Parts: sequence; structure tokens; C-alpha cells
Amino acid sequence: MLAQAVGLRAHRLVRLRHVSLVPHARPGGGVSPLSTPAPVSLVGSPLTGNTALQRLRWHYLAVYAIFGCVSPYLPVYLGDIKGLSPQQIGLIFAIGQSGVLVLPALMTLMADRYRIVAPIMIALFAVNITAMAGLSLATGLTACLAAVVLNQFANQPQLALTDGLFFSLQARAGAAAVPFSSVRVWGTIGFIGPSLALFSVYSWGGLTLVPYAAMLMAVAGLINARHLPRRLTDTGPRATRLPTIEAARLLLQPRTALFCAGLGCVIAANAGYYAFYPVYLTREVGVDPRWIGLIANVGVVIEIAYMLGFERLQARFGLAGVTLAGIGAVLVRNVCLAFFPTLTAAVGLQAVHGLAIVGVHLAPLMILNRLVTGESYRNSVQGLYAMLVVGVFGITGNFTAGQLAGRGLPLLYQVNLATTAVGFALVLIALRWRGSDGTTLGGQSQA
Repeated sequence: MLAQAVGLRAHRLVRLRHVSLVPHARPGGGVSPLSTPAPVSLVGSPLTGNTALQRLRWHYLAVYAIFGCVSPYLPVYLGDIKGLSPQQIGLIFAIGQSGVLVLPALMTLMADRYRIVAPIMIALFAVNITAMAGLSLATGLTACLAAVVLNQFANQPQLALTDGLFFSLQARAGAAAVPFSSVRVWGTIGFIGPSLALFSVYSWGGLTLVPYAAMLMAVAGLINARHLPRRLTDTGPRATRLPTIEAARLLLQPRTALFCAGLGCVIAANAGYYAFYPVYLTREVGVDPRWIGLIANVGVVIEIAYMLGFERLQARFGLAGVTLAGIGAVLVRNVCLAFFPTLTAAVGLQAVHGLAIVGVHLAPLMILNRLVTGESYRNSVQGLYAMLVVGVFGITGNFTAGQLAGRGLPLLYQVNLATTAVGFALVLIALRWRGSDGTTLGGQSQA
């Protein structure tokens, strides 16, 4: 995600050269018709370009289904089932985020350097299963902390790797351009399913079902991951530097660093939102825990519309406009929680959830991806961004949220509101900053 777009039309993703999936013999004979003849080892069934993207859609669904099991319920689960305090919950989330400081960058380095895909994904799903089994048996802070940290250590690399894999598949010679949002939306769909399932069987065990549901989703993800490409073949020259170094050179350029710092402020505020919004619902506005997932899914359903309409939003407002609108949605969300502690406001804020997701977690990735000038470090940019921005700021946000939540949840969201405002200002400056070629990060040229 570096300094200039390579052959990118205004409404399409960057399409790079030199990376392709290769033919593999079908079980009944024949070869999958792909653009590059060099063979590559696959795990499971053969993949054509279309099949690879379909497997990736299922992969997104599985990864976010685990989030759908854990994210809406975990804070309340830790408080009500495991008996932990808000400060302990914040500490768990902060330490759990610490894996982002190393693992995404390490895993994406392996993906860029050695082109490994399926074995990494399979291993990470296995870690998810182990962690959720441990959480179901855990008692006390230390055991819960270990289980949640282990689960986070698997989740965070999955996100960076999955996004990076999409961009790599799109970079294949002759690959048809596919909108990122049309694949990423399957993660949104995956997030919804577990909450609906847990609601329907809530009477069987209540919140105690949460880790078992996550384990089931991880098993499904592991099975699907066996059919992802074992590795991608890079037909271009080998990188002369470590991919992570090239990625760091990109992200530490002044305007890119300012852009990432602003997004980091927003991510820090979001960390407090996600960690304590379920607690806010139950303790501030009196919602029964069984409804938490369904309330969260109001926003996620709306998110699907934003995902499917993302290309039109991008064409109309540009990636920069969508990013700023998304941060604006986060501001609105924090205003509702900070100053209007009512059920109507707490549920109504879900109306802006979809815009916040595409503006903070989708459009910025595409902005960064347009800046990449060499295929050899594409995945590493995703990993390093996850480490430096999602990791550092997420840890800070979670730890601070735990301390503030102990003094009152409205106070937490007031601080989040101020933090988001600072982030908005930094991102706005970065997006208006023109480079030496006269273009902005959003790709606008000087008139």
C-alpha cells in the first residue's frame, strides 16, 4: 500500500502482475485452466480462479463467524459467567490485542516470502479451537486471560492474511477484477449467523454456549482452509529486501504515517466501544443478555447494504470521502453512548454501524493497497498495518477503556468521542496532503 496506484481504474482495486495460482490435476483428470503454467501444490480440491475466490468467500464467512460468536457476548460472558470486573475485562482485551504487535507481520512476512497460504490458515483455526475449549473450562482471571489471548493470537493474523490473499488473487495475470466488497461482504454474513443461532438455542445453556459455538465455526473454517491454495507462485524476481522493511518504508512516509495515526485514534476509540457496548446494553439500559447478539446484528444487516453498495459509494465520493464519512459515523455513535443512555439511542446507533465499518476497516485498506508499487511486500503492508495501527492503538484503547469503564461507561464514551475527533482531524489533513506527483492518498490529481 504505497505511493502510487498501478493500473488502477477509479472504481477498481489495484491489479498487480507476477502472482498466479497454477493448474492442478482434477480428481477425474484434466487441468484447471489458469493463466500461468507453472505447477503449485494445493491442499484438497483443485482451484480455478473462480473457485479460489469462492473458497475465500467461505473463508471470510468462517473467520468472521468466530467473531460473531465471541465479539457480541465475550465481555458479558467474562463478567456474568466468569465473574470478572470491568478492569479485568479491559486488561484481558488489551493483552489479547498484544499478539497483533508480532503475529500479523510475521504471518504476512511468511506469505510474502514463502507464498504459504493453506497451512497457516489451518494452523490458526486449530489455535481457535484450542483457545475456545480452554475458555469453556477456565476459572479465574489467569485462565480466562490465557484462553482469550490465544484466541486473539489466531484471529488477528487471519484478518491481515485474508485481505492480503484477496489482493494477491486479484494480482494474477489475466484475473478478472472483482470488487473487494463483494468478497468481504461474506465476512459480514458470517458474523450474523452465530448470533441468530445462539439466540434460537439460548434456553439450552445461555452464555455458556458461546465458546462451543466459536469452536464449531473454527472447525468449519479449518475444513474449508484445506481447499485454499497451499501456496501462491511468484513468477517475478525475488525481493532484495525483507518485505516487512519495504512495507515499513511505505507506512512511515510522512503523510501515510499521519493517515495511520489518525486511523489509530479511531481504532483506539472503537476498541472501547466493542469491548463495553454489550456491557452498556445490559447495565446501562437493562437489555437481557440473550438479545445482545440480535441488537448487534441490526447494524450488521445494514452493513451488508453498505458492502454491496460500496462500489457506488466509492464512485460517488471516492475512497477519501468514504473514509471520512465512516469516521463521522463513529463520532455519531460515541455521541449517542456518551450523552443519551437510553435504549432507543443505544439501539438506534446501529444505523451508522455499516458506514463506520466500510469507512474505517475497508476504504483505508484500499487506499493503502493503491500505494503498493511491488508485489513482493503487499501482504506485509497489511500485516504491518495490523501491528502498528490496529495492534498498538487497539491495546491502548482496550486498556484505557477498562480503567474508564470502572468509573462509568458514559465517561468512557465521552473520552472515545474526543479521541475520534482527533483522529478525524489527522486523517483529513493526511487525505488533503498532496505528494510530489500532485496526487492525494485518495488518488485525486491536482486540477
